[in-house]
Formats: sequence, C-alpha cells, structure tokens
Amino acid sequence: MPLASHAFLLLYFPLSIFIYYKLVRKPRGKLVFLLMISLIFYAFAGWQFLPLLLGLSLATYLSARRGWAGWGVAVNLVALGAFKYWNFGVENINWLNQTLGLAWSANLLKLALPLGISFFVFKHIGYLLDVRSGRYEAEHDVLLFAVFSAFFPQISAGPLSNFKETASQLRSLPQRLDQQRAYAGLIFISMGLAKKSLIADSFGTLLASDFNSIQGFSGFLPAWYLVLAYAMQLYFDFSGYTDMALGIGMFFGVSLPSNFNNPYLAVDPADFWNRWHISLSTWFRNYLFFPISRNFLRGWGQERREQAQFASNLITMSLVGLWHGAGWGFILWGVYHGLLLNLNIWWKRFNHPLPVSASRLLFLFNLMLGWALFMSPNLAYLKHLFLQLFGFGGFGTSASLRTLGLDPATLALIFAVPFSLSGLAEAASLVEENNNRGAWIAVLWGILAAVSLLFLQKDVQFLYVQF
Repeated sequence: MPLASHAFLLLYFPLSIFIYYKLVRKPRGKLVFLLMISLIFYAFAGWQFLPLLLGLSLATYLSARRGWAGWGVAVNLVALGAFKYWNFGVENINWLNQTLGLAWSANLLKLALPLGISFFVFKHIGYLLDVRSGRYEAEHDVLLFAVFSAFFPQISAGPLSNFKETASQLRSLPQRLDQQRAYAGLIFISMGLAKKSLIADSFGTLLASDFNSIQGFSGFLPAWYLVLAYAMQLYFDFSGYTDMALGIGMFFGVSLPSNFNNPYLAVDPADFWNRWHISLSTWFRNYLFFPISRNFLRGWGQERREQAQFASNLITMSLVGLWHGAGWGFILWGVYHGLLLNLNIWWKRFNHPLPVSASRLLFLFNLMLGWALFMSPNLAYLKHLFLQLFGFGGFGTSASLRTLGLDPATLALIFAVPFSLSGLAEAASLVEENNNRGAWIAVLWGILAAVSLLFLQKDVQFLYVQF
C-alpha cells in the first residue's frame, strides 16, 4: 500500500486521521495508535519483515540504554548487509574465484529486500552515534522510540530524521487538527501527488519499454532524451514522495526534515548535495565525512588538509553510491560525484569563478552524465549509452525520433524541464506563498489532488523505495 495509492489516500489515511483526533484523546494513546497504524502500514508491504523492524528497533533501544552503541551499530549493519549486499558480494567473490581458477564458491541467499531497511537502519545508527557522542541521552521510553523507528510516512523512503527533533514532537502531539497545519499538509500532499501522478509516472512506460535498451535506441538525440527523461522522473518521483511524507506527517503533528531545494538549480556539486536528498547527505556528512576527515588530518597533518578532503570525499561518495544499491553502477556513480566534488574544490583554488548561468549549465551537463551512470542496469548498457551520448551512433534514426515525438513522455518532458528549473517545484516555498490566501486556494489544491488521483496508476511504487 504505497502512499500514492487509492487505498491509502481514500481509506487508510482519512480513517487514521479521524480516529487519531476524534477517538484517541490521551497523549500516550496517540503514541500507541501511531505505532499501531505504522506497523499495519508496514505489514501491507511484507508482514514477514515486521519481526525484523521490531527486533532492530528493540536492539537499538537497548544498545543505547546500556552503552553498547558499537554492538547496536554492528547488529543494524549486519542486517542491512545480509538483506541488501550479501548476494552482490558473493557474486563478485565467485566471479573472482572463477577468474583465478579456484573451485570454491559461496552460496546466494534468497532474501527479499525489506521495505525501507536502508532508511530505518540509518536512523538507528545515527541515533546510536549521537548517544555515544553525548549529543543527547538515550531514550527511556521504548514506545516513543518504536514510533520514531517505524513512523509510517517516512518508513518507505525517508526522509532520515534526527531522533531528538522527532522525539520532542512525539512528546507533545496535538489534540486537534488546526487550520494552518491542515492547510500546509494539503499543499504538500497535493503537490507531491501531482509530481508523482502527472509528471513522474508519465516517463515510466517509455523508460521501462524495449526502446530503452541496447537494441531499442541509438543516436545522440534519443540518448539525451532518455537521460533527461530519467532525470525528470527520478526528481519528481522522489521529491513527490517526500512532499507527501512531509504533508502526511503534518496531519499527525510531526514535522519531518526537508529533503529537496530545487536541486537542478545547483551551480556546482557541493551546492547540489545541499539541495538533493538533503537528509541523506547530512547523515553522511555528520557521521562519515567529518570523522574520516578528522582521522586523515590526525595522520597526515594540517599541511595535507586538501588531500584529506579529497580522500574523504571519494570514500564518502563511494559509500553514498553503495547505499543506493548493490551494483557497480551505483558505486561508479558515487565515485563520479566524489571526483566532481574534488574537481570543484581544485578549480576554486584559482579564484576564477564562472558566471552563475555558465556554472549552472556546466554542472547540469555533468549531472546528466552522472544520471546516465545511475540509470544503467549493467556495464553493456552503460557503454552503449555513453557512446550514443557523445555522438558515436549518429543523431538517431527518423523512426526512433518519430517514436519519441509521439510518445506522451515528450509532453511531460516539455513541461518538466522548465518546471524543475523554475524555483517553484518545491511544496515548502508554495506553503509560504499561500499562507495568507483565501479558502478558494485550498479548494484549488484539493482539485489538483483529485485530478492527480484520477490519473494515478495502479500498483506503481515510488522509485526510491527500491533503495
């Protein structure tokens, strides 16, 4: 039951809101109810993984309480590794053994990927590291921690939230749904649903078709069309999910962290990672980049500060890529972004800044090359795609250009590209602009949500859920 589904939006969500405010009055009861609806929501995605979610939550809670942060981090990482990375590691080890002529091979595991494991494991690890470093004390209330761990609007694909900020809100849940919170929530949900249903899903059929394959396309124009379509699909799909998650959280009195800030307006790689998947980049910066940098500086000294930053960027971004998926394409994408960050630092040493428009255009070109890495399912497709992007397959056949011209994705692309560059594609800015508008604006947002529901496809999941 995805957030963007008729069952959730027309039944589960409104029924939960009604019970939450009309039938559950006591603060403790609201916490119990939030946990209950979060676990039911999770069970729809795979009830067999409920023990894993609850077990890791309890292990994290007890580890923090007893001062066993390292043990808690290890337990969470082992679970993540087993479900997400074991087969990738085994396949590469077996390939290496076969190449070396060794007879030994390891067995693959037949495990499905639990919903949101990359997200709730990272929430747990962030909490444990914060407690160990003394940023705040370990939580005594196991119910409150369980709600933080399983909170259903963010369980599927984030955003990653800080325990201290979330817990303070869970301790003071609202007794009634005030007009301002409901209005903001409506804008976020309507905006997110429109991004998903009206824009992102418009690209899904083409990108999943045989046209998007080695045999399906060739040429400069079709290749760049596909990369742009993927870039638009990924942004509007993921930011649409985030808008919906934030809006749903608002209805329950919980404000989740922002995750996007018009990322395609970025002028350089560092600016991009301050705008794209903000909660993840913040997590990696706080819990990985800074510790690695400090260790390098202690070992190498201040005179090699820049080299320490270069190395830290490469390691951190490689792991950001690996976090996204068990595949070399994701790792290469992470390494590529690490190199972009380092190149940007190196260029700034010369103090010859480019005009903002030129910087933005240059970075967008490099960003699209990165999405080409990210979207490639295998090395054969990656090689084919890059050859076409750089013109080694001509401009494209008239048949392929006709196919693209008649595809509904073209209309979506014509709208999506300027919209993504307009500075108006984030729900947060629209909430600020519409705060003092009349009731008729709320009606328009409701109409947008209704139209988006009409176009909403069945059984379509958000892209980042797979990560």
